[in-house]
Amino acid sequence: MELEYTYKQDGKFFVGNLDEYPEYPTQGFSIDELEINLLDIYNMVKDGTLEAKSHGVFKVAG
Repeated sequence: MELEYTYKQDGKFFVGNLDEYPEYPTQGFSIDELEINLLDIYNMVKDGTLEAKSHGVFKVAG
């Protein structure tokens, strides 16, 4: 299984979120620690500990 995520370095921390669940950001002192925390979030969503939220799209006239 592969999980895609987006991250940036913010000072000492790597801050990121799973692309599938952007509403749950997390951080780590290293990429490895960030990935462990992201896996924890994934597991919590899958077991119902965290509620997955829905996303929508709307058009803006322009």
